[in-house]
Amino acid sequence: MSETAKHATSETTVIDADVHITVEEETVAKYMDEPYRSSITESPHPIFPSSSWDQRMGGKIDDHFSTFTSAGDLLTFQKEFDIEYPIINMFEPLGKFSQPDLAVNLMQAYNNLLFDQFLDDHDFLGLASIATQKPDKAAEELDRVGDEDQIVGVYVGTSGEYPPLGDPEYDIIFQAAEDNGLPIVYHGNGDEFMFDFPIHNRGFNNYFEVQTLGHPWQQMATMSSLIGEGVPEKFPELDFVFLESGIGWVPYMMHRMNKIYHMRRSEVPLLEKSPEEYLRDSFYFGSQPLGEPNDPAHMKQIIGMIGADNLMFATDYPHWDFDHVEELDKYLRNYFTEEEREKVLYETPAEAFNLSL
Repeated sequence: MSETAKHATSETTVIDADVHITVEEETVAKYMDEPYRSSITESPHPIFPSSSWDQRMGGKIDDHFSTFTSAGDLLTFQKEFDIEYPIINMFEPLGKFSQPDLAVNLMQAYNNLLFDQFLDDHDFLGLASIATQKPDKAAEELDRVGDEDQIVGVYVGTSGEYPPLGDPEYDIIFQAAEDNGLPIVYHGNGDEFMFDFPIHNRGFNNYFEVQTLGHPWQQMATMSSLIGEGVPEKFPELDFVFLESGIGWVPYMMHRMNKIYHMRRSEVPLLEKSPEEYLRDSFYFGSQPLGEPNDPAHMKQIIGMIGADNLMFATDYPHWDFDHVEELDKYLRNYFTEEEREKVLYETPAEAFNLSL
């Protein structure tokens, strides 16, 4: 770690589980094969699907188009926010692309760009992107990049993915991730609400409604599919991380799945334990966006229900709705022990991502 990026003031090492780098279409095109390269650089019609929602109003910072496009941007972020270890991802969810071969080519291009421009000359940590449209190709990609020390997880956007992400069709991906010691990292994407819930997306009148529901609905659907299809039982050494959906939905899902499990156990014959036990054993949750209860004691209760062993800090920087480290740390310092605080900020993400730091 360079001297400019060392933690200057805080006494606690901080791992940020969700930091985004932005890749312009023209930049990633340089890493793509033909005819996909030309389809980006020469076609008058954009190949990257968009939500069509105007997101310019509101937000915690004036410029919600802030981006990280270089390693230098990340070094500046580390110094300003006292983040020793940012775990970076490429953000563009590949599941929304209707052309499977294009998605696969983008997958390979994203990962090559990640190494070339961010990992090879720095000690950053990153997530390997995969395109689930062709599970065999995704598994091959994990075998290609999975043994690289700086690749610490598998990035999957939970928007546009079909069939649902626990389907046995993806077992070859789960097996490859387990073989390479990489957790699957599911990332909510509110902007892509239209790909999962097109009728609601068309019916809502403002982005407030979409942004409120998009991320957690996608994550709840993914979690239900994973547990219902018995994925953590089939792959007991595999861990699962959920990012950018907050944490308020987690106790609800934990307890609701327990209820349904006890009523309909015959439908989930692979499960040997209650859903809550699987979640506590192998599921982890990024804090951002934390949520803002009128009574802070309610957030204390939510954090307590999830527990320090399953919760990790995340900023989602540099997006307009990012969380500063103090968003979570104010609760950790006021309501929890220093041991629990250090778990959330460092030890739990280190365990989830199999880090030896």
